[in-house]
Amino acid sequence: MIRLSPPAFSGSNDIKDLLTAMLRRRAAEWVGKDMLDVPAGNGETAHLLKELGANVTASDLYPEFFRYPDIACVKANLNDQLPFADASFDVVICQEGIEHMPNQLHLFQELNRVLRPGGRAIITTPNYSNLRTRLSYLLLESEGYKLMPPNEVDSIWAADRAHNIHDVYLGHIFFANLTRQRALAALSGMRIAEVHPSRVNYTSLFLLPFYYPWMRLLGGVARRRGLRRGVPSPRRPEVYAELDRLNGSLNVLVGGHLIVEYEKRAETSAAVAELTGKLNLATDRT
Repeated sequence: MIRLSPPAFSGSNDIKDLLTAMLRRRAAEWVGKDMLDVPAGNGETAHLLKELGANVTASDLYPEFFRYPDIACVKANLNDQLPFADASFDVVICQEGIEHMPNQLHLFQELNRVLRPGGRAIITTPNYSNLRTRLSYLLLESEGYKLMPPNEVDSIWAADRAHNIHDVYLGHIFFANLTRQRALAALSGMRIAEVHPSRVNYTSLFLLPFYYPWMRLLGGVARRRGLRRGVPSPRRPEVYAELDRLNGSLNVLVGGHLIVEYEKRAETSAAVAELTGKLNLATDRT
């Protein structure tokens, strides 16, 4: 069962402050754990984790910007394979990175690969599932009312020593809403364990009474229709019920950020086999 927290109506709306507060609340969990911070940026999160007693590895496309010499920062490109062995970490933190990645399925697969069984991946991103962003996308196909849609001029944030487009640090081109993240995680062998609270976006809160009744009505229609159509699957009711909970979560609809914690449940190959029915067929033959 996914744990869904209510949004917060006060406090900072800065993702660094929100993540720091969450990590400090759970400080006892990180003691002695092998943790990867990628992309690590200037190193503030990695430094905090070390203070809390974790064994920290930092990694970034631009390790020269890392500010803490007592923590090694390994160069890594999230578009490629991470330079770490399978099952190297108990926890991976990917802060404000997924929205820059063209191949998000690859990203989830790599995070799953380097996690140990039962390990956790904590992914943060601007909330592309809240109501303000949904309205912005309807009006301008952008993440905010005052922004132009993603384009090649505004979306190259850094390109030092780039040999190809995968070496370029791209902007917020790749929307990563929660239901898409959930599907990519499932295809990779992970499931959502918790959606952590973030500060309310008050534009989204204002829109809530206008949107919410229609969302619940149409969501119910889509769920009933989906259960009647398609190839019968014993997982379909469970999946649809989970999607319904996520689509109705106030934290998802009005929160300013997504802070999502995933749990590794299987290796990617096993998850794909299970989802495609190959695992069941193999079991039947034995």
